Amino acid sequence: MVKRGDRIINIFSNRSVLYRLFLFIVILFIFVFILNQRQKLTSIVLPFAIGIFIAYILNPVVEFLTSKGVKRAAAVAIIYFILIGSIIIALVYIVPVLIMELNNLIDVVPFYTREVQKIISNIKIEYLSSLPLSLQEIVDSNIDRLEKLLLDCLEKVADTIINAFSSMFSIILGPILGFYILKDLDRIRESIIQYLPVNYRNSIILWFEKIGKTLGQYIRSQLIVSLIIGFLTTFVMVVIKIDFAFIIGALSGITNIIPYFGPLIGVMPAIIIAILRYPNKIPLIIISVFIIHQLESGIISPHIVGEHVGLHPLTVILSLLIGGTFFGLLGLVLAVPIAALLKLTLQNMKENNNYSRL
Repeated sequence: MVKRGDRIINIFSNRSVLYRLFLFIVILFIFVFILNQRQKLTSIVLPFAIGIFIAYILNPVVEFLTSKGVKRAAAVAIIYFILIGSIIIALVYIVPVLIMELNNLIDVVPFYTREVQKIISNIKIEYLSSLPLSLQEIVDSNIDRLEKLLLDCLEKVADTIINAFSSMFSIILGPILGFYILKDLDRIRESIIQYLPVNYRNSIILWFEKIGKTLGQYIRSQLIVSLIIGFLTTFVMVVIKIDFAFIIGALSGITNIIPYFGPLIGVMPAIIIAILRYPNKIPLIIISVFIIHQLESGIISPHIVGEHVGLHPLTVILSLLIGGTFFGLLGLVLAVPIAALLKLTLQNMKENNNYSRL
């Protein structure tokens, strides 16, 4: 009969068990280290993440130019020349207008705050006075909660802007790294492939190709559509003479990345400003935004989510709810790409299992 101590010795004498235990300890150590040093690591990883993202977005354009006979380095230089020129134009013509509107918004925030307080007071006097006392208390608590939620949103926006300026070095360094990644992408790809396990090399390459085709097309399409929506919204707000048209357009373009809920979030600032300053323009704003998003959903990018990431609408909405609940705005933006990534991973694992059975 094998004693318990001998059984333990036999387990630890097994090399595979020792290897798994060692691997678990290493992964645990790395996880704890990342958790403790996440701020420092973020400053290191962020420029590379920005560079990889830029290379990922621009690589199809580079591939197109190289297929026409242009050398890769020259193709990357041409694209960066156009990109830098566009950024300079934006800095000269658009950014000053945005800064001016932000300054004006800061100046009129007290006015908007007083107007909101007046509206809430009128609601309490005219409508809530006829309700039972217990129901009045519930409504009052919800109004206070809504005010706190709005203040928290404003604080988060301010913190995001401050963090963006504090990460300016990473934001500047990211495009530089992206240039070198784009220029030497073939060499980098070959070097990475050499370090992949031989038994899994083909399946890993196939997995990355699927991700590149599916997610790449989705992300690029969403960015282009968001840019168009931002421009159209800004143009409409300028035409109907709504304050902070560029800020509203920028918010509409950014939030349009979020499927289903994005257009609703993007139009809220315009409606709030209209309620406080231009009540007679509320129907015009709603109709204009409705037309813009009908154009977007029906003409500009029909079925963009379903075609490019292959997710059912229920899956998309569930992903958005999970991402928004646990990770806020960033979770809403990344929910669909991460869900698509998980789906592709599960499909790849299933296909590999099917191949191994044959």
